[in-house]
Amino acid sequence: MEFNKTTRAVLAFGLLAVLIFVPLRVEIGYPAIYYTVLALFGIRGGFLLINEKKNEEHFFRSWKRKQSWPKLVIVLLEALKSLIFMLFILVFGQIVVNGYDLAGLLNSQPLGIRIVLPAMLVAFSVILGFVNLYEKNRKYDRLYAQFHP
Repeated sequence: MEFNKTTRAVLAFGLLAVLIFVPLRVEIGYPAIYYTVLALFGIRGGFLLINEKKNEEHFFRSWKRKQSWPKLVIVLLEALKSLIFMLFILVFGQIVVNGYDLAGLLNSQPLGIRIVLPAMLVAFSVILGFVNLYEKNRKYDRLYAQFHP
């Protein structure tokens, strides 16, 4: 589902506003890091909204080149990107928001969790690799129809 630019901007800034006020209701372990990361995401989102046309043209050129690559390589690269993003969210949530120490967090978990959690992260990242391939092909087809009427 594609939203227009105004809807995406309202949703992005609404989410940012909600995340700014989360520490008023929930205790955050490291509020300075939380707000720094939130500001970086807000700035990145603003640049993406402002330079939407340029980003779409860049995506179109780069995905056209990547389509000649083997599908397995593309899926693995997309899976790696997803894995890194999920690890960031997991570590950010546990260390910055909850205030846990990473070494203490890993050592305090039972062996089953230490085995199942990485396996689940890898499995979900592979699934997201296939989903991202499909979605990027859809986006490329939409942009191809837009750039080559």
